[in-house]
Amino acid sequence: MGPKLSIIICTYNRAQSLAACLESLTKQSLSDFEVLVVDGGSKDNTNRIIRKYARRLALKKILYPKKELACVRDKGWREAKGEIVAFVDDDVVVSSNWAKSVLEIFARNPNIAGVSGPTIVPKELLQNRDVFWFYNLKGWFGRLLGKFWNQFFLEGKMYEVGKILKSGAWSPGSNFPNCLNTKGLQDVDYLEACNMSLRRNLIERVGGFDYGFRETAEWCEVDLSMRIEKLGYRLAFSSKVCVDHNISQHGVYTRRTAAKERMENFFRFYFRHIFKFRVDYLFKFLSYILFLNLYWTYKAITTRNLDWLGGWVGTVTGVKNTKF
Repeated sequence: MGPKLSIIICTYNRAQSLAACLESLTKQSLSDFEVLVVDGGSKDNTNRIIRKYARRLALKKILYPKKELACVRDKGWREAKGEIVAFVDDDVVVSSNWAKSVLEIFARNPNIAGVSGPTIVPKELLQNRDVFWFYNLKGWFGRLLGKFWNQFFLEGKMYEVGKILKSGAWSPGSNFPNCLNTKGLQDVDYLEACNMSLRRNLIERVGGFDYGFRETAEWCEVDLSMRIEKLGYRLAFSSKVCVDHNISQHGVYTRRTAAKERMENFFRFYFRHIFKFRVDYLFKFLSYILFLNLYWTYKAITTRNLDWLGGWVGTVTGVKNTKF
């Protein structure tokens, strides 16, 4: 009889981060789980790290050198044996009762399809995510821009967990320590990509990840969880399912300049799950698209990387490919 829990870790050239992640899994209060590391063809010390921890964990390596992260993630769960499939990023460190808490939540709540929890980002690493750039700008203009981002796009819900707003922006509350005070199970709109557990049979029912999400495949995880939710199940947040997200700027992070594909992915998700034919949704969405493209233009200028300008192209192709 196989393990009840399968933990999928997709990795690429992040040996140091992967080692910390696997080390945290050796310290779990429950040990009845398997670990599948899907390696995208790493050139660093990843193989050595995997061999080291294969002696301490029920660990299987899957070599799958594809760039499209939706395909890589999909490969992971299809190779898994557990009833519950958990996806954690290679740069997270899981709390000691993480696995135990995941299984307890699913066992006690048959109407829950997926669960996520705190993904605490150390303060010094917040700048490694674009969304937090707006919160720490200096000067009067920077503060005004940050306030506009929070009040207009996030609708004042910066510290809430698991919300996707009319604009398509998501609330980053799970990244801040105050979410650790959340009591019980809280229904959410989406699950955190770096800390997401789902029932395997429900993943099968919806056909797994959508390969239409390209490159780093932003939104493919949220899309999967929301397609499962539409079967009539709940998505939940629990403070007991906690990880520290030590955001790495290596590996797949270096592919985040692919703004064209990122914008196309966003269009694919937004019009499938969020958009409504109402003036308020249209206004927020169009404002958000303009804001993102202006930000990526700023990134292109400051980094001298013209790939960021692909967001404008992705906006055109995203509209062209959208099915209303």
